[in-house]
Order: sequence, then C-alpha cells, then structure tokens
Amino acid sequence: MTNDKRLWRARLIACHTTIAACVPYLFLKVMWLSGSSIGFGSTDMTTPEYVAGNAVTAGMDLVAILVALAFTYPWGQRVPAWLVLVPIWVGTGLLAPIALGMPVGLTVQALVGGSPIPESPGADGEPWVFAVVYGGFTVQAIGLLTAFVLYARVRWADVFTMRAADLADGTTRPLQVLLANTAAAATIGYALVRVGWVLTGDTIFETAAQKTFVAVGGTLAILGAAGALGVVHRRGTRLLPALVAAWVGTGAAFTTGFMSTQTNHLVDTSGAIAGALLALTTLLPLIETRHPAALQRI
Repeated sequence: MTNDKRLWRARLIACHTTIAACVPYLFLKVMWLSGSSIGFGSTDMTTPEYVAGNAVTAGMDLVAILVALAFTYPWGQRVPAWLVLVPIWVGTGLLAPIALGMPVGLTVQALVGGSPIPESPGADGEPWVFAVVYGGFTVQAIGLLTAFVLYARVRWADVFTMRAADLADGTTRPLQVLLANTAAAATIGYALVRVGWVLTGDTIFETAAQKTFVAVGGTLAILGAAGALGVVHRRGTRLLPALVAAWVGTGAAFTTGFMSTQTNHLVDTSGAIAGALLALTTLLPLIETRHPAALQRI
C-alpha cells in the first residue's frame, strides 16, 4: 500500500470514528429536547435552561461532524482557513482536558476511593450517562485531533518543519510582544486560581475525578501561555512544539472560562478573554511570515 493510500485510510478512519462517537451524544440530546428525561430520572428537561443548553451542545456536536468531514474530503482544503480553525480550536479546548483529564481523574479516584459520579441530585445524571457522554468525548477528541493533524499536514505543511528563527520580524512584532506578555500573565493567573479552587475545596466540583479534570485544564492553560511566549519570543529551535502547546492551552483557557459554571464570573470571563487574545497573538507571527501583506497596515 502506498503512502498516499495509507494516509487516505487514516483520514477516513479518524473521520468516521469521530462521527460514530458523536451519535450516542446526539441521540441523548434529541431525546432530551423532545421532553424525555432518560438518564436523569424525574428531572424536567423542558425548562428553558435545559432546552437552551441541550440545543447549543447538540449544535456543537453537529459542527464537530462537519469539521471532521472537512478535514477528510478534498472540498475541505478549499474552505476558508478561519472557518475550520475557529471550531477546531474551540473543540480542542473542550475535548483535550477531557481526553487527558478523564483517565487521570479516574485513576486518582480509584486511588482515593469512592465514585467519580457526584452525589448532587441530577448533577451528571445516572452513571451510564457519565460513561456514554464522557467516553464519547474522549473518542471524539482522539479522532477529531487526529483528523486535524492529517489535514494540517497537507494544507500547512511548511509549519511542521518551520523553525522559530524562520518567523519574520515584521511591523507587528512590538504589538505581539506586548499582547503576548500581558495575555500570558492573565492566563497563568486564571489557571492558578482554578488550581487553587481544587486545592482549597472552594469549587462546585465534588469528586476527585472532577477536581483532577479542573486541575488538568489549569495545567494546560499554563502550558499554553508558555507555548505562546515561545512562539512570540522565538524561543527554541523547532516551532511546532511551542505552537501545539499554545494551541491546546489557549483553547483550554478560553473554553473553561467561557463555559465554566463557577460562581466567580469575573475570573472565568477574564480567563476566556485572555485565552482568546493569547491565541490570536500566537497566530500573528505565522500570518506575518506566510502572508506579510496581510498585516502591513497595522
């Protein structure tokens, strides 16, 4: 089998594995939107809060399917870059902490004892709901990120071999440094606050597995800040490791801040803004290197 055929088969497997992992979650969302409380006992799933939440998250899973298809089939190479980069960045931020945090969290829970399911009534539904939803998310993360890497190696092949020294020192360099330093400090501060919530017990999360998940998200955000600083300040030899750290970590900071249910909305909003700003700042050196005319008026 030629390399091209192997690559095509790998892309097909990643794509359809992702789609298959989305089906159980979408099925549950359709049931809940239709008024069923399957997996949640007597919980009323017709309240505005549940309907809105289920509709939005079902829509996000449909977007994941479309993105997986775009990463696999030739028409996806012609889609505007931002139209695939934004949803996969958000998806990475949502799924990476789950894919990494779930196995670590379950291991920690096994060591300390007890159930990873919170005791609060209706908090995460029945145990099988937890297994279906978070197990599906883990498979989605692996499949979607694999599909993205295979897609990016075709569309942006030069980035995989680029050195930090290859980045241009363009007109936006002073702005990049200022934004990166400021946003990185804010992102690290946000991450430390989240880790602090876990250590002090000042959190709505009850189980060791949940708390580990929060700690993993905070750790990823710190790594994201370090990666972004590495890109902007041209540190290291190869660009790719810093870029990957920045991609995953800034996405985690944005999504955990944007979608957090913590009561301290100021902290969460600050984390989301810092993560988004840091991600944008990380892209500026790449844009200015590959498309210098695009930023010449800034």
